[in-house]
Parts: sequence; C-alpha cells; structure tokens
Amino acid sequence: MPRDGSETRERILTAAMQRFVEQGYDKTSLREIAEDVGVTKAALYYHFRTKDDIVRTALAGILDQVHSFGAWAAARPRTPQGDAELVDRLLAFADGDAGQAMRFVQANPTAMTGAQHDATIARLVDVVGAVTGDSASAEDGLRAVLAYAAVMVTLVGNGEGPLPVPGGPEERRAAARRVALELVSGIGRG
Repeated sequence: MPRDGSETRERILTAAMQRFVEQGYDKTSLREIAEDVGVTKAALYYHFRTKDDIVRTALAGILDQVHSFGAWAAARPRTPQGDAELVDRLLAFADGDAGQAMRFVQANPTAMTGAQHDATIARLVDVVGAVTGDSASAEDGLRAVLAYAAVMVTLVGNGEGPLPVPGGPEERRAAARRVALELVSGIGRG
C-alpha cells in the first residue's frame, strides 16, 4: 500500500527533530534526514526545501499543542486528582513530538529566529500562568516552571548530559512524576 504524503511529511519532521536534538541543528544534513526516513533527497525536498522549513513547521505544531495544553490546564479542577492529571498530561506531552520539539528549543536556541523563540517562550509563559492561576505568587510561578523542568530534564536522553539524572528510563519517569506532582500540589497552598 503506498504511503500517504502527509505520513511521509510527519516522519520527516520526527526524524529531523530527533537528529537536531541528538547531534545539533548545524551538524545535521538534509541527506542524513532523508536516509533516516528512507526517502530520497528529492522526496524530502518535495516536503521541505530547507532545515529552516522543517523547524518552522515543527514549531508551529508545538505552539498549537502548547496552547491547547495551557487552555486545558487553566480549566482543570484544582484538586489532587486534577493535579495528578496535569502532571500525567505533561509527561505524555513530553514523551511525544511536542516534547521532542521542546528539547530542540533547549538544545539549539541559536537555530531559531527571534520570532520563533519569542512565540515559544510566550506560549510557555501562558502555560505557567494556566497552571498557577490568576493569583500566582513568585513561589507558585517557580513551582510551575520547576515541575515542567523536572519532566523535561528527566525525560531527555539517557540520564547523561549537563544535568544527569541517575536510573533507568522508567525510574527517571517515575521520579519526574513524583517531583512534578509535589511541586504542582504546592501551588496556591502556601
């Protein structure tokens, strides 16, 4: 059965963002991305002319997902169950393509245009505001940022790197959930 063009486009986006995170935007070639996906360079060019086109498309998708997550977070019940669902959704968010795009932003800040960077930061600020609520204190804002960071830092790579977290993937994921839930549970409570 022939593959749908949109499926190929998504596979290119996923492979490219993974390469950009693992070896860096500047060190990744379009040829390597095409090889990872199993398509010719001409087929890749059909979907994306440049690495910048890939990044622009991936970040546009993530910003939509961040916006949706923020809207849900603002409307969630402020209960222990709502806090647990928030953290679980954040973990699922970080596990998917959106998380890969966020890791790209962290690993390759100079590869983004000023507008892309500003839009990404603005959406993340919106999410922090949605998590903390309208009457957020500086401590609540910090708790929300640290909960996000606990998830993102813990799920990146294999526990090595600038902020190493020991343990296997499942152990790190469970630790990220516990720490993030502890932080989120403290929001608005002191």
